Amino acid sequence: MHVLWAHDHTFYFNETGKFFSGGKLPYAVWERYLAVFDQVTVACRGQKAQTDADMKGKTLSSGPNVDFLVLPSLSNPVNKLTKKGYVDQCLTDSIRNADAVIARMPSEIGAEAIRVARKLGKPYAIEMVACAWDGLWNYGSAQGKVYAPISLWKTRKLVRQAPYGIYVTERFLQQRYPLSSAGVSGSCSNVEIPEQNEEVLTKRLRRIAELDSGRKTPFRIGLIGSLNGKTKGIDTALRAIARIAGETQPFELNILGDGSSDRWKALAAKLGVEDRVNFCGVLPSGNAVLEWIDGLDLYIQPSFQEGLPRATIEAMSRGCPVIGSTAGGIPELVSEQWLHKPGNIKQLAAKLKHGIGNVTWMAEQAQLNFARAQQYTKPKLDQKRLSFWLSFRDYVVSRAAGGYGTAGGKVTSGMNEQENGRSAKSGQYVSNESKGAEAL
Repeated sequence: MHVLWAHDHTFYFNETGKFFSGGKLPYAVWERYLAVFDQVTVACRGQKAQTDADMKGKTLSSGPNVDFLVLPSLSNPVNKLTKKGYVDQCLTDSIRNADAVIARMPSEIGAEAIRVARKLGKPYAIEMVACAWDGLWNYGSAQGKVYAPISLWKTRKLVRQAPYGIYVTERFLQQRYPLSSAGVSGSCSNVEIPEQNEEVLTKRLRRIAELDSGRKTPFRIGLIGSLNGKTKGIDTALRAIARIAGETQPFELNILGDGSSDRWKALAAKLGVEDRVNFCGVLPSGNAVLEWIDGLDLYIQPSFQEGLPRATIEAMSRGCPVIGSTAGGIPELVSEQWLHKPGNIKQLAAKLKHGIGNVTWMAEQAQLNFARAQQYTKPKLDQKRLSFWLSFRDYVVSRAAGGYGTAGGKVTSGMNEQENGRSAKSGQYVSNESKGAEAL
């Protein structure tokens, strides 16, 4: 059975035909779908790189039974006018040869894939991972604010019509983007962490105790998020630490994420805290990030927009105390008293001042967070996710048996040889190596 997965994520690819992700969509993500479906075609945006380009910090997304359909961006008004017809035709050709569609929302490519699926009578499911309004309204541009209410309305309408929908939150996105009463709904975070043994918590408590015994190094605060745009609240974090500089023990803010740091370095210098801020670049997802978190004393997530943030769960899984905003699903993870309103510098500064060096509070939060994060271990989430996708697959099969959703009323199993051999051009399939794809 062949499913097309659609989202605006930008993958990096080169002449070898291998695709890389900035960490969020490695091949392991496609294995979740391949546990149920035979073939996955990923409809996405792409950026071509040189064959010898450094892919440090990126993860291999290519692998067996996964192909990529590279499409132009529809995230600006010009492309919506000039490229929409082309995208629709590419999606129509691809979805006609697929058995079903999975659209990760919010996204422009996902929305177009849903419309094409409905037009062709194909079964489809929606994955809700974030709020369209929050992402656009807080991105930082006037264009985003103008489009935010339109996107909110369009996304709500598409979700309401969906027969199947799975959400990364337990409450937030369900309330803002509900399915119809006839829809089949599931809840499962797209974040999964390895099972953690008690030694992780023991090491965290030992690190906290070292603060009480006069550790010489500065108190380390951490934040993970893209440096592009304003949605991760880096501006809020910098202004908050400037507000309390000199009022606590020595501390530093460490920021891990992709994008240019120039604007944030300039702001830190303007605020007089440039000597307290370190930009750490990017790291591959997994153990490298967890080890980075182990070197922190406090993690903050001052975001304006989130679904259920991976970095927050990862920090909690390492027993790290966490302070966050009330955006998205963060309140489902962090206790109310350690939350601040997005953009509220005064509130964040007060909570930071309370937490820095407060070993009693830190030890309490370490134990609470470590226990809470165990709900997001891979075995538990795998089972929830598998149950949902098996149900969707049964729905697809039943539709096909009733004469719906597949060309000729048959369940197909992937692309034909001609499609599988197309070259790496926008709007065309890019074939992966059949077995054992390796990073450059």
